[in-house]
Amino acid sequence: LDGVTPQTEAVAAALGVPDRGKQLADRTRAEITAASAAVPAQDPPPTIAFLYLRSTAITMLAGPGSGADALIAALGARDAGTAAGLTEPFTAITSEAMISAAPDVLLVMTDGLKSVGGVEGITRIPGIAQTPAGKNHRIVDMSDAVLLSFGPNTGRVISALADAVYGNPGA
Repeated sequence: LDGVTPQTEAVAAALGVPDRGKQLADRTRAEITAASAAVPAQDPPPTIAFLYLRSTAITMLAGPGSGADALIAALGARDAGTAAGLTEPFTAITSEAMISAAPDVLLVMTDGLKSVGGVEGITRIPGIAQTPAGKNHRIVDMSDAVLLSFGPNTGRVISALADAVYGNPGA
């Protein structure tokens, strides 16, 4: 998340519109800050596992340095991969490791969720049904093009995910 505004400014400078880039970067920074500040505090914070799915043959859990970890932190949650001791950004996960990670919420890309047969399909992947997220069908999906593509819409992504994870009492 720290790279969003410098990247925005760098792209704008390369396009010859540095002032517009600064304006967009400032707006984006403010939206990210506001979205993160609006996340409700929960004690204990939920544990969220970001899963990379591509059919039931590929299930990878995100960990430190994946980008998903920063997004999960912005949501005031614990990253299941980091909490499970992963040291790589993405690691193939066993059913035992998934059960041990015990995520409260699964965060997935929409196309990945479709590739496993939706919510019903993901709960048939070994180990998922035995997690709190699997038992309670707490699966949050977001467009592949948006979820980990940090850019000017990052604040809006954080807000939408916070609504999905915590509910939106004001709506």
